[in-house]
Amino acid sequence: MYDWPELKGATAQLENALGTAVAEALGMPGVQTGATGVTGDLMALWTDPDMLLAQTCGYPLVSALKDAVTVIGTPHYDAPGCEGPLYCSHVLVRADSPFQTPAELRGTRAAFNSTDSQSGHNAFRHVISPLAGGKPFFSEAIETGGHLRSMAAVAGDDADVCCIDAVCWGLLQDTDPELASRLRPLAQSRKVPGLPFVTTRTADAARLQAIQAAVKAVLTSAETQESRKRLGICGFSFCSFEDYRPLSDMRSEALSLGYPVLR
Repeated sequence: MYDWPELKGATAQLENALGTAVAEALGMPGVQTGATGVTGDLMALWTDPDMLLAQTCGYPLVSALKDAVTVIGTPHYDAPGCEGPLYCSHVLVRADSPFQTPAELRGTRAAFNSTDSQSGHNAFRHVISPLAGGKPFFSEAIETGGHLRSMAAVAGDDADVCCIDAVCWGLLQDTDPELASRLRPLAQSRKVPGLPFVTTRTADAARLQAIQAAVKAVLTSAETQESRKRLGICGFSFCSFEDYRPLSDMRSEALSLGYPVLR
């Protein structure tokens, strides 16, 4: 899911290792493995009954994929705001902006990647909902189509604030320190489990255990250390759908305060 241009090589290496390991664990050495990219129809990929392994965002998991996938587990990321399988989202503003608290953002322009994003929308909405009083809080909410675009919009004064997950913020500081230097965190969201690996819902217990073992082996192997370091992956935890219930709670809490969408 973090397939930025600067990370494509490391992503492809790790995806190939994961695909090969899962195929071998299932006795399917001829199955097609490797990178699929992120430019196609992700929902079609995630709901494909033949899908063996993919990574999804936590919010689509709880809002649209419950009946289509089974959670394998969650990578650990080495970035500020991450702790084991948990991560937070950072509310970012321009480095030279006067804002010091989320309450001071009333009437500003918000950028978000998409409404089905945990960090870009669900966590952002949860941070703002207690302040909004059930009314529009921002003067404008701009859908950008991607976290990088949201950060660039804020840095370029096309927006004033965005909300980005801790992994993206850490990767930006590594891959584009100049852009990162033009932004600063203003606040953090509640910590929740990060982006999960999933398999098709039709996988039986034996297949699920085999996939889990293969994924954990790859994500803790010395052979993938270089690509994992580039992507910020430092471990792996087995997780279930129930572990992601806090994401649904964030949505419910915002709705209960009369704040269904960023506005």
